[in-house]
Amino acid sequence: MKQLLLLLCLGLTHVQANTLTDPTKPNPNTSMFNTGKDPKAVMTMALKLTAIINNSHTKQAIINGRSFTEGQQVQGYKVVLISENHVVLDGSDGKQTLYVNNNNIKKDAHNGF
Repeated sequence: MKQLLLLLCLGLTHVQANTLTDPTKPNPNTSMFNTGKDPKAVMTMALKLTAIINNSHTKQAIINGRSFTEGQQVQGYKVVLISENHVVLDGSDGKQTLYVNNNNIKKDAHNGF
């Protein structure tokens, strides 16, 4: 009986651990290395904002796994503004706003969010 209970507990722990996902984990469908494909095709992969680092000295946006500050270029776009939860880019086709995790963050209403 103890062995059955132990196996059940271990199995439930494994099931719960599989439901959690790391929001900063790179997309496995995109490659950050040269795969022999057309370089232009690799450069035009979708822009994904995964994190914003804001300290007293600088603001950094992590886009497609690389760090950018205001004024730098990413895939033909200039980083115009880094806010608390989004980044504004300006390019030849106009402005584009990227949100951290596509603005899909669960918030606790009881903590004033």
